[in-house]
Amino acid sequence: MLEFPEYLKDIKPYQPGKPVEELQRELNIKNIIKLASNENPFGCSLFVKKAVERNAIHINRYPDGGAYYLKEALSKFLSVQPEQIILGNGSNEIIDMIGRVFLSGGKEALFFEGSFVVYRLITRLSGGKFREIPLECDFSRNLNRLLDEISDKTSVIFIDNPCNPTGFANKKEEFHDFVRKLPDNVLLVIDEAYFEYAADHGVPDGINYVRRINPEIPEKNIIVLRTFSKAYGLAGLRIGYGVAKKEIIQILEKVRQPFNTNYLAQLSAVEALKDQDFVKFSVEQNEKGKELFYEEFERRKIFYLPTYGNFIMFRVEDSRRVYEELLKRGVIVRPAFGFEDFLRVSIGREEENISFFKALDSIGYSCK
Repeated sequence: MLEFPEYLKDIKPYQPGKPVEELQRELNIKNIIKLASNENPFGCSLFVKKAVERNAIHINRYPDGGAYYLKEALSKFLSVQPEQIILGNGSNEIIDMIGRVFLSGGKEALFFEGSFVVYRLITRLSGGKFREIPLECDFSRNLNRLLDEISDKTSVIFIDNPCNPTGFANKKEEFHDFVRKLPDNVLLVIDEAYFEYAADHGVPDGINYVRRINPEIPEKNIIVLRTFSKAYGLAGLRIGYGVAKKEIIQILEKVRQPFNTNYLAQLSAVEALKDQDFVKFSVEQNEKGKELFYEEFERRKIFYLPTYGNFIMFRVEDSRRVYEELLKRGVIVRPAFGFEDFLRVSIGREEENISFFKALDSIGYSCK
């Protein structure tokens, strides 16, 4: 009989949002609205589509293992050195690299309750341990509680800012104060997957800590993660990146798999960076969608959490039943992991958002 590590017995594989194709097969429904995975409902830049059409013929070749052109493009866009950038098959892969390097041998990770579920998964797979810091009563996050919990075993702190699924984000001043007090022997991972949606709302730009533009904040061990999956609309290509000082990137490069980012993903990310008008449009439409959700939830007296992302967490009684009834009506949302009686809905196009509320009303629900 094959043997495997004991800790794997308690690990459940990551469960993505239900795909459209699966629901079509199960229920024979054609007009399905997917509001489960925080994807960009407006697709991606036309620059990307044209570049893929022109270059698909080259997919018989391996990609550039060093991703020279994408790193150059990111370097100019972010005002950092190419050597300060590492690329991943989605930012998830970089979280895996961090776990393998910094959390093996029983080292400890800290993160808040309700953080991105992959943090706990990667920590355990890396042979590390984790502690989850409780949220405040209003679902906010007190960064000082993180500082209070740091021990001599703590190696990594994960902060997703904004947070998925609550949509909460810590603001600049409190974040600056937290970074100032951070011990030098701890790696801070600032996960900014939803940064573009939050940038104009007082949320810190984590890369500024790497750029060292604020002399009042001493140099710390920080890596900032971002992705092209959300505002840029490249979720299907799986391309993300991390930015840190060169010494951290050099260590992570030792465990990066060869050719880990594919040819079309690298190419598409370069083109996507060129089209900031598309990103601006996506963010503006998301703001309009948020307001619609807020108004409709309030009109129905449904409790929800204001969000800095492209999704909203809301509470109804018997949420599992509501989730399944929405599926039967061709609307895919998602249970909010770690939060009883909460669902998470992505903000879609206006007609999709309206259809969601029509489906919700047709079910019958009770507010909690």
